[in-house]
Amino acid sequence: MGGFLITFEGVEGSGKSTQVGLLSQRLSREGLPFLVSREPGGTELCKGLRPLLLTEHGDGEKWCPDAELLLFCADRAQHLEAVVRPALRMGRIVVLDRFEDSTWAYQGAQGAKEKTLEDLSKIVAKGLKPDLTLLLDANPAKALGRAGARNDADEGFSETRFDNEALDFHRKVRERFLAIASREPGRVLVVRAEADPAGIAEKIWLEVGPRLKAAGFSLGGRGV
Repeated sequence: MGGFLITFEGVEGSGKSTQVGLLSQRLSREGLPFLVSREPGGTELCKGLRPLLLTEHGDGEKWCPDAELLLFCADRAQHLEAVVRPALRMGRIVVLDRFEDSTWAYQGAQGAKEKTLEDLSKIVAKGLKPDLTLLLDANPAKALGRAGARNDADEGFSETRFDNEALDFHRKVRERFLAIASREPGRVLVVRAEADPAGIAEKIWLEVGPRLKAAGFSLGGRGV
């Protein structure tokens, strides 16, 4: 297909959004063609799904696990069709804040069967895999503390539904992420997420830069 797909994964509060921003700044300095997006909510249509999936609802109704799983997959199918695949066909670097590994980790931790996740992946992703996944690994208790501080600091922030899950749930999510990394070490790079953001970003670039160069991208700016 061309292009290069980079995804960021991790538990709530692991610093994904910060690192996505820092990597996008580096790609811009290098003069590379890139697109940054996120799941859920990466298209105009999908923006309506994001608050439905990530915010608490005042009437107390909760998504049943099957409905939640299918909504995330619907969001991904639209996102791939409208944004990700066209950008890859154009030869761009696509950087995503969450992708399919989050479904395996989060919805799997909620009880989704492996066979169900595999079947849905065949329908939605159709075999598309990231060229590189950066798993920001953090102690869930500490990461949730950071997420809570972020939420308190931003009075308008409402995407707290998963933040409010029990700590044991987040531990299961982390275990599932690490299991994916163990199965696919060539694709998934585990990055300790408890250092300073600039240091983490530099470590990430030391992995990303050479891979992009090997994939045929010409690095300008400061180079690798």
